[in-house]
Parts: sequence; C-alpha cells; structure tokens
Amino acid sequence: MIGRTIKTSDTLYRHYTWKIKLTKEYPIETQAYFENRSFKPDDIVVSPKFGIGVIKGIEFLDGLEKSFFTISSIDNKLKNLIPTDTEILIRKVSTRNSFNKSLDKINQKDVANDYDCRKDRIAAFQDKIRSNKVTLPTILSVIKEIQQLKDKGAVERQMMNELLTTVSREYAFVFECDSEDAKKIIKKRLIQ
Repeated sequence: MIGRTIKTSDTLYRHYTWKIKLTKEYPIETQAYFENRSFKPDDIVVSPKFGIGVIKGIEFLDGLEKSFFTISSIDNKLKNLIPTDTEILIRKVSTRNSFNKSLDKINQKDVANDYDCRKDRIAAFQDKIRSNKVTLPTILSVIKEIQQLKDKGAVERQMMNELLTTVSREYAFVFECDSEDAKKIIKKRLIQ
C-alpha cells in the first residue's frame, strides 16, 4: 500500500521489554522495517560510524521526545545513541562461517557493471552501501567492484578505503586478529 502512512507517535513494543516511540510519520514499508528490527540487548553490531559495538538497550530522552539505541563502542569505548526511528546503518556482526561464505561467493562472482558516467557509478555504490538493509556480501561486492576499476577517482578510492576499514575491523573482531592483517586477507581473497 504505497503512499499510506501510519502515525508513529504511538508506542511500539519490541523484544518483550523494549519500547520504541517513533516520533514521525512514515510510509507503511518503513514502519514495518522499524517494527521488525531484530536487535536486542547484548547483540554485537557493526557500523561504519563507530565500528564494533554492543547494544545495551534503549533510552528515551524526554527533552528530545525520542528513543535511542544505546550502543557501547568496543573500539573506542564510547557510548553511542542511535535514534530508533531513523534508517540507521548498523547490522549484526557476521559469524566466521558467514564471513568465509561471503568472501568465497564474492570471489567467484563477476561484480563489474556498466555505468554511463562516474557520477552514476558513485551514486550506485552509495545506494548499495547506505541502504538500511546493507549486508556483508553487498559491502564486499562494492569493495571488489571499486578495486577492479581502472579509472577510479578520489571519491571511489575514499569510499573503498572506508568500507575496507569497517570490514577489516569486523573481520579482526570475528577472527581475533590484527586489523591490518585482516585488511590484507580481505584484499587477497577479493582479488583471487
């Protein structure tokens, strides 16, 4: 039902004790996304903004009239407050098995696409990685595609480096190794 909206100032219940108070109106599809999030306390998540973190719970800030996921960053020991009613770019940390499967799958896959111009190519990459449903295979395919470009520009190099850094942190956390070693391993497996 495209175009239909639901008032989101009502309180929603998630995972038994969590209350998420959405403060805007959203299309039904977006509302369903907020209602179906699968985060719960003590989940380990990854984000390009803060790296690896642990969800501690949800806080409602009266002054802002808004609910926030409280995430304790592992990398730099910060407490992050991520609004529950925005399209946040966090996802659960991958397992060793899913990491290996994703790397193997991307390695076998031809990820090259044709674009009319560099601007369209950059926009396509950004759409893929800034989706609220971004997955590890999607990120790896963007890294591989940028890596294979012969005419990549500064923006694409920067995007690739940021994605590679985030994925390397996650790999290092999952496989209990150094981030630089993780980066080398990922690059090697994507190039094979």
